[in-house]
Amino acid sequence: MSKKLNNLFQNSPKISINDASKIVIMSDCHRGSGDSFDNFLKNQNIYKSALIYYYSRGYTYIELGDGDEMWEVNDYKDIIDVHIEIYKLLKKFHDSNRLIMIYGNHDISKKSPLILEKYFYKYYNKLTKTEELLLNNLTVKESLILEYKGNDIFLLHGHQADFLNSTLLKLSRFLVRNVWKNLENIGLNDPTSAAKNYQVTKKTEKKLQKWSIKNNKIIIAGHTHRATFPIIGQSLYFNDGSCIHPNGITAIEIENGKITLVKWNFAVNKDKILTASRNILAGEEIITSFFTSHKSR
Repeated sequence: MSKKLNNLFQNSPKISINDASKIVIMSDCHRGSGDSFDNFLKNQNIYKSALIYYYSRGYTYIELGDGDEMWEVNDYKDIIDVHIEIYKLLKKFHDSNRLIMIYGNHDISKKSPLILEKYFYKYYNKLTKTEELLLNNLTVKESLILEYKGNDIFLLHGHQADFLNSTLLKLSRFLVRNVWKNLENIGLNDPTSAAKNYQVTKKTEKKLQKWSIKNNKIIIAGHTHRATFPIIGQSLYFNDGSCIHPNGITAIEIENGKITLVKWNFAVNKDKILTASRNILAGEEIITSFFTSHKSR
C-alpha cells in the first residue's frame, strides 16, 4: 500500500494556497436516485444550506470522493434528476472556478471523460424541455496536493489504502450492487465497507497515518466516514467524515492558514426556528504547527 500511495502522491497535481485561501472539503455524500437506498436524502437540506454558506463567503469547494452513489444506481441521470437543485449549487462553484472534484471508489466512473461528458456536462430541463449546461468541461482527479508555505497537504479519498475497495474494487462493487444493497434492508451491514466494518476502518486509517508520518505530509481523506482531527505532534492524518451521518454532516475548513473540523446540523435558534447550524468540532489550528511539531521530533 505504501508503494501505491507513493506513486499516487508523485503523480498528483499540485495547487499552491496561502493565508487568503478559503477551502471547504467534504466527501461521501453518496447522492443516490431518491429511493430508499439514497442515504443522502435525509441530509440534503443541511448540505444545501452549507453550500450556500460557503459559496457566499468565497470558499472553494473540494469534494473528496463518493459524492455520487454510482455503485447502486444503474442510470446516473437519475442522480442528477433527483438532486438537480444541489447540482445547480455545484454549478455556481464550477462557473466561478471554485469547484474541485476527486473521485472515490463509489464514483470511480468519474475518472472517465466520456462518463463526465455524457452525464455531468449537461442536463435536461424538464420544465423548459431543453438541454442546459451543468458542470461543463468538468475534470475529476484521483488526488490533489495543496502546497502551503512549502508544506504538502495530500488529498485523496482514502480507498487506495483499503485492499477490498482498491485491489478488489470490482468484486466489492459487484457485491454491493447485487448482494449487500438488498441485505441492508433487513439489518445486515456490508462487511466490505470501511464505513460499516470497524476492522476495515481501523486498518485503512492505520495505513494512512503511517504514510503521513513517514513522509511528513498532512493527509486529508474520507472513505471511512469517521471524522478525525489529530492532536498536534501525534499524527498528520485528517478525515472529513461524511455527509450521511444520522444527525448532520461534517467538513474540514482551511482559512487564514488554519484548519478546522466542523459539523452542520439542524438546531432550533433563539427565535425557536429550525435552522442549519455550523459548529466547530476541533481546531482552529495553525496548519504549519503540525509540520513543525513532526520535524522537531
